[in-house]
This record gives sequence, C-alpha cells and structure tokens, in this order.
Amino acid sequence: MFSISKPQSTHIETNQTLSTNQKTVPQPNTFKTNDKPSKTTRIIFHVDYDSFFASVEQQYHPELRGKPIGVTGSSLSRGVICAASREAKKLGVKTAMPVFKAKEICPQIITVKGDFSKYQYIHEKSIGIFQKYTDLIEPFSIDEAFLDMTSTITFFGTIEETIFKLKKDIFENFGSYITCSIGVGPNKLLAKLTSDINKPNGFYIITKDNFESVLLNSPLKDFCGIGKQIEKRLNKLGVTNVEQLRNASYTKLYDEFGNVESVFLKNLSFGVDSSPVLHVEHKELPKSIGHQHTLSKNTANPNILLNNLHRLSEMVGKRLRDHHMVGKTIGVYLRDSNFHGSFERKTINPATDSSRKIFEIVQNLFRKQNWKKETRLVGVTISNLTLKSLTPLPLFVEDQKEEKRDGIMDNINKKFGDFTLMPANTLNADQTKGKISSFLRH
Repeated sequence: MFSISKPQSTHIETNQTLSTNQKTVPQPNTFKTNDKPSKTTRIIFHVDYDSFFASVEQQYHPELRGKPIGVTGSSLSRGVICAASREAKKLGVKTAMPVFKAKEICPQIITVKGDFSKYQYIHEKSIGIFQKYTDLIEPFSIDEAFLDMTSTITFFGTIEETIFKLKKDIFENFGSYITCSIGVGPNKLLAKLTSDINKPNGFYIITKDNFESVLLNSPLKDFCGIGKQIEKRLNKLGVTNVEQLRNASYTKLYDEFGNVESVFLKNLSFGVDSSPVLHVEHKELPKSIGHQHTLSKNTANPNILLNNLHRLSEMVGKRLRDHHMVGKTIGVYLRDSNFHGSFERKTINPATDSSRKIFEIVQNLFRKQNWKKETRLVGVTISNLTLKSLTPLPLFVEDQKEEKRDGIMDNINKKFGDFTLMPANTLNADQTKGKISSFLRH
C-alpha cells in the first residue's frame, strides 16, 4: 500500500527584527498552503530526486538497499563518487568525493558503476509523468525539473494535494526507493532553494508567513547562481549573508561583478526572479562540449594517453554532430597522479564537427605540452560553438566525403550501440562511455 509520511512545511523561526526599509522591500506574490492562489500568483514546483543515481541502483538491485553505496564512473576504485546513497551520506560520503577518500571515511561503502541508460530512462519517463500536470516543464538536469503549475493547479486541488498526487505517481511508476523532494514558490529561485529543506522525500512551500525567514536564514551558497567563487568574492566585499547582500551598495557590487550579475544578486537577496519556466521542448544550445575520463591505472605512456584522447575526441565530435553544431576552440586537459592539471587550447578557422580534425588538434596540443608525468585523467573539450546551419557548406571533395562518412558512422552507432564502428587505435583505450566534462569550471 502506498503511503508517504507528510513532512512538516513549518514556519522557520527567526529572532531577527526587520528594519523599516526591509519591511517595505518588494516581494513576489506568495500564497497560503491550502489556498487556491489567485491568477496573478505564479506557482512553481521544483522536483528534485533524492540521491538519484544511487537510489536508482538500489531500486534496481534489492541487495543494495539499506547499504552505503557510491555510484562511480567506469572505475570502481578510481575517479570520484558521482552519487552517494542516503546511507553513505549519513556516514560522511559526499558527491564528487574521490573514491579513495570515500573508502577512508566509509570502509564498508559498496561502489557501483553508473549506468546512464537507466538514469536517462527514469528522466524521460519522469517528463511523461510531469506532463500530466502541466505542459510548462523545464528539465534542469537529469534528476530535477521545474514545473509551472500556475494555470493547471486548480485541476488537482490544493498545492499539498497536488504534491501528494505527483509523489504517488512517481512511487507507482518507479518503486519505493526512487523518491523526490519538492520545493514550491512563486518563482524558480525560491522553488529550487526550498526543495532541499525537507530532504529526503519531503516538500516545502513558500508562504507569506515564512517568505522572509526562509530568505534571511538561507546561506548564500544555497542559492542557485552563487557558487564557491561568487561566494568568495562576496565575502571579500564583507557580504556573508542575505541581509548584508540586501544592504550592500549597488556601486560596490557593480565594481566587482558588472551590471548583469549585480542586478541578479540584488534581486536574489529579495527573492525576486522573473525567469520563465521554459517548455520541455525548448533545449538551450550548449556553450561547450567535452568529455573527461579517469584512466584505469596511472600511466606516462604517450601512446596509451593518445589512444584515450582519440576515443574522447570521437565522443566530442559525435555530440557536436548530434547538436548540429560546429566549434572553433579545442582543448586538452591532463591531470597527474598528484591531482595537478594542465590545460592547453587552440582556436581554428573554419569551425569543425569532424572527430578526425578534433583529434589532429588534440595530438598537437598534447605534444606541445611535452607531458611526461604519470597521468590519472585526460579530457577533451570544444567551445566557441555555433549552429552548423549558419556556416558555409564544405567546398572540397575530401571534406564532403568525410562529412558523409561521419554521418554513416553516427547512424550505425545509433542503431547498434556506441562504438560499433570506431577508429582501430581506440580499441586500445579504456572502454568507457566517458563522463561529460566539467574541467572548464576549474
């Protein structure tokens, strides 16, 4: 029988007294928990799956339930923890923690290779569930999405009733181990902020009564759009909490962050966000495409490194073609056994989506680095992207033939599985699907 213990959507107590100017700041429209809000009030749900990769594996493998597990990439002993189960999190294991560190903290942790086909299946089926409630759905990542319920909430009852119906649908489709937490607010900023408050399998609703206290008691790092670097820069300005951000002079913020970011930060401090929930069919074009891979064992052998870089170049090229895009700036990332990295890039003209051309540049960049170190991780990226339809057609016969070959190869691999056809020397590379690269952020 299906049941969910109803988490408390409680008022967060605060001992702070708001000053006169704080009481009069403009606020987004909010609502009472059991009201059917007015037509002028936006109702945004942020649905965030709990320990997503790990929960999927526990649902799929009953023998893993109730145990601390960590989902990894292609290696069970190297790389990082992509997701930790609730049991592992309670013991101190965190997402993005190196596997060796996780094992030091939690020797009993069970590492499981990630299976992204399963996660993608749950993601796509989730979109189908959400479409029962609204057509305004914006996937934010593979395990979270925004739903604009403003126009459809009246069909399902109160906000709380709608939350329980949605959770029931997820339970009936996926089972008891795949759960979600839901934040509800008058905009995306506040919905996302509050989806973490009652994790796991909980919910939190922003109301007129708790609006100010939620904002003022939330650490800056909890807001979407304030990462570690932004937080450090704010701290240098003497801004360590939301109230200080509200009171910070716009001139000071402008000098540090420029106009766009300063406006965003000021709006954030008052809980203001007018960004729409984009339709599920709207897909924002990527600004860069990359893959990185932690090697099965450290090596300084240039041939092994180049074989792995070639495989990653093929993957980058295929994703470019899938997006119907071309790129100009190609980069190579190498990380040694001491976790020190080196990044080289080169901009070419004209832009390309050819895996062969990408690897040619990658080879040259690799040789330019004169890399002799024991290597732990390799990565390939391409940026400075544009739609292929906006670029001239290839003029030379050889380029036309290569484009045709790439298309045939992509179609075969789509039909029969990735790497059914591949360059021969990539057979000597680690057999990995590769992790979508994040090294450009560092």
